[in-house]
Amino acid sequence: MQQSPLARILATSPAPRPPAVDMAVLNARLDESFDVLRGSYAVTGGGGDGGGGWYHDLTRPDPGTTATALGLLAFSEARRPFEHFDEGLAYLAARQTASGDLLRDGGWATKTSLGMPVVEATAWIARFLARARCDLREDAPDVRRAYRWLLRNQNPDGGWGSLLGCPSRVWLTCLALRALTQLNPYDPAVERGVEWLTADRTAQRPGWGPTPSAAPTVTHTAFALVTLAEARPGHQDERLLAAHDWLRENLDPDDDHSWIETYDVSPHGGGAKPVWRLALWHHGLPVALMAMLRDPRGAPGPAVARAFATLAKGKVSTPRWNGYPGSGRTSLWTLWWRMEALMELSRVPLLNTGDVLHWLPDATIVQRDHARDRPLPALLPAPPRIDARALFKRHWTVLVLVFVAVGSLGGVATGVWGWKDFWLSVILPIVLTTTHEAMKRRRPPPAPAAQPPQRTSA
Repeated sequence: MQQSPLARILATSPAPRPPAVDMAVLNARLDESFDVLRGSYAVTGGGGDGGGGWYHDLTRPDPGTTATALGLLAFSEARRPFEHFDEGLAYLAARQTASGDLLRDGGWATKTSLGMPVVEATAWIARFLARARCDLREDAPDVRRAYRWLLRNQNPDGGWGSLLGCPSRVWLTCLALRALTQLNPYDPAVERGVEWLTADRTAQRPGWGPTPSAAPTVTHTAFALVTLAEARPGHQDERLLAAHDWLRENLDPDDDHSWIETYDVSPHGGGAKPVWRLALWHHGLPVALMAMLRDPRGAPGPAVARAFATLAKGKVSTPRWNGYPGSGRTSLWTLWWRMEALMELSRVPLLNTGDVLHWLPDATIVQRDHARDRPLPALLPAPPRIDARALFKRHWTVLVLVFVAVGSLGGVATGVWGWKDFWLSVILPIVLTTTHEAMKRRRPPPAPAAQPPQRTSA
């Protein structure tokens, strides 16, 4: 059978194969995730509003508004039918706040916000309604009222807190902007929110933390980049590129970056006593993967593939796939972020302007514009260099044993000494080598050197 050009290139190259994204694994993880969602859907208990949905703890039978919107959004984004879609929509419609107070009317509360609508729920639900094109359905929540709630609860500085008057936070501002860009990307509120996000960012201070003055984190920087890519498609400047560079330098594709952000909320302004505490469940690696896919210079393929390998590892039923950060409990947040990242990855356009497509019989190669004049073999990774000094330092006892054995065999072959002398000459080196290797394995690793305090990279 004749070998393809790509097969010949890979066969003759001594370099290891580059990391890859296995679409069969990706689709298997998505199938498993949707099976978990179908199996954890619950009908509302009491209240007379009917419908059903999910709670962020998937083992609890009482649904919540945000989790229900996320579950329905997952089916909508994947364009998969869901037999309880109408019931979930009815549940959200029944929970939309109706009030004569314009700052409350049209929003949604969480179970911990004492019945007051907050950005944490309203932004997610409004984004779902816009993405699922539910604005014309009579049984759907009133998306126009939700839209007006987001506008009225924007702070004068351009950002969003949980509600009007609460200090603006990066994550909440991103949630509101992602919803508004789906509802009306031309509203001036979007530009004010973008300005709040980017006003104090510089090439020397490119990343984002929970608040504008906080130390940058992988999670918040990635979410801000995802939000800006949606709010300003095609836009790029030095600050944006510097933020992408910071993310690449600080992201460990083998680390989930899972943690919880907590903060106090007061509906009566910053000077009043906090009334409740809210928590945001952060899973930074899937958000970082989505951010890397939006890099204006092109996605960093090896880092994307390594992040995919970490996210797709194991089964969805295991705690690391759908558990709370630091526990084995089942969480919709963990499931959702991984699903959104995998769905984004499955929709990535491989060709950009100026790229060259090599359509081989059994493979397809995309040659980037900046490397269009290079031959295909030159695009493969360089073979790893062998450090002879480090190799000798690590295995010198084995090398000495081999040298002694070969020399002794040479003496036997030339008649300089007999087989008895040969065995005596190699027994001592064998004992010494075995003892050295055993001691090396038992010796504890050296203590790491003291490191200066690091910024949070969750």
